[in-house]
Amino acid sequence: MEEPDYKERLLRNQRTRQALMSVFAEHGLDAIVYPLQRRLVVPLSEPNQADRNGILASVTGFPAITVPAGFSPPTANAPLGVPVGMDILGRPWSEGRLIELAFGFEQALHARKPPPSAPALAAH
Repeated sequence: MEEPDYKERLLRNQRTRQALMSVFAEHGLDAIVYPLQRRLVVPLSEPNQADRNGILASVTGFPAITVPAGFSPPTANAPLGVPVGMDILGRPWSEGRLIELAFGFEQALHARKPPPSAPALAAH
């Protein structure tokens, strides 16, 4: 905990939190929306999952919820396309609002497609 790199990361995380809170306040936002990842697929052979945007929530500690946002165009390796996720990041303690936003988005878009190899989910 005394390493300079660790202390610098903590300071950088605090600056990121402050910058985000300024954006929320300046624009009167409930949430910030962005794609979960910049690359559709990260090969399993790569040592880390680079190009993922979802790290913003873990770095700041702000709540986020990921929703299905559609599919990429089909390719030879992915004939149905690749699922694309969208993160909805909120202010601290805004989980209830994030759930409302995510539910409304999912109900409006209906982007989820069940895998063809899985049985249908029972309706409740």
